[in-house]
Amino acid sequence: MNRYFFALNLSHKSKKQLMRWRDSELALPNHPVIEDNLHITLAFLGQLSDEQKQRLIAGAGQVADTLRGETITPLTINRLGYFKRPKVLYLANDQIPAWQNKLAAELAKQAIDAGLQQEERRYLSHITLYRKVRTLPKELPLPAINIPIDRFSLFQSVSTETGVRYQPVKTWRLTAHKDNKE
Repeated sequence: MNRYFFALNLSHKSKKQLMRWRDSELALPNHPVIEDNLHITLAFLGQLSDEQKQRLIAGAGQVADTLRGETITPLTINRLGYFKRPKVLYLANDQIPAWQNKLAAELAKQAIDAGLQQEERRYLSHITLYRKVRTLPKELPLPAINIPIDRFSLFQSVSTETGVRYQPVKTWRLTAHKDNKE
C-alpha cells in the first residue's frame, strides 16, 4: 500500500537550482534525493483508505480556497540541517511565512478529521537532500536560495525498480496566476 503526504511543489527551475547548489557545495557520497522527488512536506499522512483519500482531497480544496486571497511570498532557503534519527541532511527556511504555517496547520487538521494521527511538534519546513548520512561535512555551507511557491499537492510514494518516486495525486494552486513561468 502506498504512503501519502501533502507537500509544496517546487518548480523545475527551483529543483535545478537546488541540485546545482547541493552538487557544488556538498557532493556527499551518501544517498542523494533525486531531483524529481524534491519537495517541502506540509503533512505526512501514511496509508489511506479510498474514503480518507477522497475526504482529504475535498478538505485540501477548501484549505486552498481560504488561502487564495493571501500573498504567497517566496521561501528563502538559508539553513542546512540534520535529523539524527533518520540520518537526513536537509535545507530549510529559518523564517516560515504565515501562509506556510497556516497551510501546514490546516492540512494537519484535515488529516486528524480524517482519522489520521499527526505528530504534535512544531512544523519544520525542509527539503531533504540526502538520506542515510553517516558523517557530516566539517564545514556546513549556508545557502541563500529564493524559491517561489504557487501550488501544493497530495503526493503518493510509489516504489519502483529504481527507487521510491513521489507522484502527485491532486494539485491545488495557491495563487491566481494562470501559469508558472519557471
